[in-house]
Amino acid sequence: MTSDEATDLIIYNQTVKDVSISGIINFSTDTFDHSIDIQNCSINCLQAAMTKFNKPVKFFNCKFHLCDFSFSYFLGGLEIINCCFKNYLDFQSGGHNKTHNPVRLENSVFLDFVNFFDCSYDGPFILNGNDFQKGTNILGNKNMPYEVTFKLAPLLKNNKGIINLNGEGDKK
Repeated sequence: MTSDEATDLIIYNQTVKDVSISGIINFSTDTFDHSIDIQNCSINCLQAAMTKFNKPVKFFNCKFHLCDFSFSYFLGGLEIINCCFKNYLDFQSGGHNKTHNPVRLENSVFLDFVNFFDCSYDGPFILNGNDFQKGTNILGNKNMPYEVTFKLAPLLKNNKGIINLNGEGDKK
């Protein structure tokens, strides 16, 4: 399936399921008012930088070659469950989920660094059963102005890899 076909399905409130998506899915815009539900897919490239997602964003059992969520707000929540990210994943200066819309990263594998530099989470944040092979800074940068902030105590359990690195990782 092409990235344009996948985007059309999402805009018409359809689940994208059981396909390989070629090209670049580009959600980078000021505001995105559609739910995103992608399941059992292989995704070449997802660009979602500088976007305010007002509806839930859900990825289940997906493989990502390239993905970018830098400067994005997940007001409707974010779920990444049983996924694999092959390259550097950037969430920096984002987050901002609302009180009843959790950010959940569970049972996923991150083959490269995951950057949470200067993120802020207003609602529940769950990090459970993940494998951070090159680490993450979700609990790093202590006492720095760009330390991740949580309005509610995050639920962190059963994660592999270093989750308290400092800085932004080695961007490649």
